[in-house]
Amino acid sequence: VHSENENAVAKALILGNKSELTDDIKNDYSGTGAIHVLAVSGLHVGIVMIILNLFFKLIKSRNKYTNFLKSILMLLGIWSFALITGAAPSVIRASTMLSLVIIGKQISRNGNIYNTIAAAAFIMLAWNPYQIVDVGFQLSFLALAGIIYFQPIVYKLWIIENRFFNEIWKLSSVAIAAQITTIPISFYYFHQFPVYFMLSGIIVIPAAIAILWLGIVLFVFSFLN
Repeated sequence: VHSENENAVAKALILGNKSELTDDIKNDYSGTGAIHVLAVSGLHVGIVMIILNLFFKLIKSRNKYTNFLKSILMLLGIWSFALITGAAPSVIRASTMLSLVIIGKQISRNGNIYNTIAAAAFIMLAWNPYQIVDVGFQLSFLALAGIIYFQPIVYKLWIIENRFFNEIWKLSSVAIAAQITTIPISFYYFHQFPVYFMLSGIIVIPAAIAILWLGIVLFVFSFLN
């Protein structure tokens, strides 16, 4: 990616390196409520998890030691990515939660999502109690809790038959749910409310997912000229 601004955005979005972003770019993303995509988050960890899962599905075995090894390698892959990208609270949260899910599956346990969130928060705060006052930590857990609890409620308020517009509404309901729980934090820390968050969510989230997939593929095949 040769263009200067686009290169800076790609580095921020894929690797969490925001050092080359200009103030104008940050202000534009912040004003439209899309600044979260420039921070490596659970979305990134989730995509890494999907890629690892697809790869290990090719290795079919009922041997418990082989399955145990696959779980260990998946944990190593997730945490390697978390460390490479700077170990932001949102990444550590997602990595911890996914680790608990992987371990649970390995010992044949099904978890409750709220228990998993609480366990992830407990582990992170046991490691560093001062994270409780970190804005990234607060936004990360509040946004996730909002999406899990409020998204189904908001989504059911409007039933859309058309498949295309239903997908748009689904994305919008996620954005609304996240804003419900993060509005107080946004006002307290940033003294602003992103009025375009629904529009930016419809465009930015699908674009971010596509860019992440392509970015990871680019890394995998970077040895080719």
